[in-house]
Amino acid sequence: MRVRKVVHRTAGACVTIAGRNPVDIRLGELMRQRRKHLGLTKSGLAAQLALTKDDIRKYERGEIPFRADMLAVLPIALRVRVPFFIDPISGMVRKGGVVRP
Repeated sequence: MRVRKVVHRTAGACVTIAGRNPVDIRLGELMRQRRKHLGLTKSGLAAQLALTKDDIRKYERGEIPFRADMLAVLPIALRVRVPFFIDPISGMVRKGGVVRP
């Protein structure tokens, strides 16, 4: 079991020691949950997004930061509206300030 320790930085920013942003970790969890709900494999989602299966795994683990272009196409591939991803993380940002990698 891997233990994550949060390090607080100035200006309200926080990242994990492993360098993974808590927002990216949460977005990855949401991505995995929705993919599994639809019955999509990592390969199937990767094909829709022009990525590799390994890229999907890294996104789902929060190892790759979610950029705006990914947040624009991901809801289309997973058949959800953008708030599906934004609403759950808005509280995280409000509580901890702006979260930066």
